[in-house]
Amino acid sequence: MKKIKKIFISGKITGEPPEACIDKFYKARYELLLKYGVRDSKIIIPLKIQGIHFGISHEDAMKLCLDELKTCTHIYMLKDWGESKGAKMEHEFARNNGITIIYEK
Repeated sequence: MKKIKKIFISGKITGEPPEACIDKFYKARYELLLKYGVRDSKIIIPLKIQGIHFGISHEDAMKLCLDELKTCTHIYMLKDWGESKGAKMEHEFARNNGITIIYEK
């Protein structure tokens, strides 16, 4: 696998309780720090992208997420990504743009 320079975490957000969603993404961030030694500043959590907040329209959130994903070398797909319209879009974008995909086990 090529060296991780910047990794985007992708998973289900819409319809999730905010606290559980935040916990899920931060748990994934911690796993990436431990398993791959990725520096914290190089891990992108969608909920932390400037302009994204609970209540933003799906369309606006996806534009911001895909703009950020363009700058990444890898995407980390959480187990629930298949249940998410947005995560499926991010997965497809990664496949079409040569971004390495890592799946949570």
